Amino acid sequence: MPVRIRNTIVHTEDLIEEEGRVLDTPWRVAVVAAVIENPWYGTDPDTDLSAGLDIGEELGVHLAEALCAALGGPECVQAYGKSAVVGLGGEVEHTSAIIHTPRFGKGARSVIGSSGLIYSTNSRGPAGAVITVPITHRDDDALRDYYMSFDIVPAESPAPDEIVVVLAGATGPRPFARLGSRASDQVAMDQEALAVAAGSPALEGVSE
Repeated sequence: MPVRIRNTIVHTEDLIEEEGRVLDTPWRVAVVAAVIENPWYGTDPDTDLSAGLDIGEELGVHLAEALCAALGGPECVQAYGKSAVVGLGGEVEHTSAIIHTPRFGKGARSVIGSSGLIYSTNSRGPAGAVITVPITHRDDDALRDYYMSFDIVPAESPAPDEIVVVLAGATGPRPFARLGSRASDQVAMDQEALAVAAGSPALEGVSE
């Protein structure tokens, strides 16, 4: 089933100053979206959605190419995330059939050269709905310094028979990020668990 892209939206932002300080390197974020005709518009709730596999891969490649162009190349996409919103005439399941399959991620990662999962949101809404996209590091989702989310508001989309599919990214971690990796939290939690098991004096006399 060929995908019919009605229009592509590209939004970029360069953050030059934060908290009164000029950044050494501007932090660029980009959100790219493909507004497509919903291929399952008007179908029954039990309609087969397997065609979404091919649609997802095609859109993954298309959006990743647009994201790389917006951020300055594949190596500049240091964090990413995805989202999809179906118009009021469709099902949320239609969005899942496109972005929640291995094919979408495979297509996007083949362009970007990354290995990490692409975190996501999906929903149903009217034209002008706020679409929020979460992002994490391209290869290691434990790196909290890259956790962020971006919004895009397509004024005229999605129409009832449309789906808006989005890929967002950033050129680096948040400005002044300093929380490190969640992996270090696990080490600390393991040490606390060992202390509890050993009857740490700090816990003696504690009761509910």
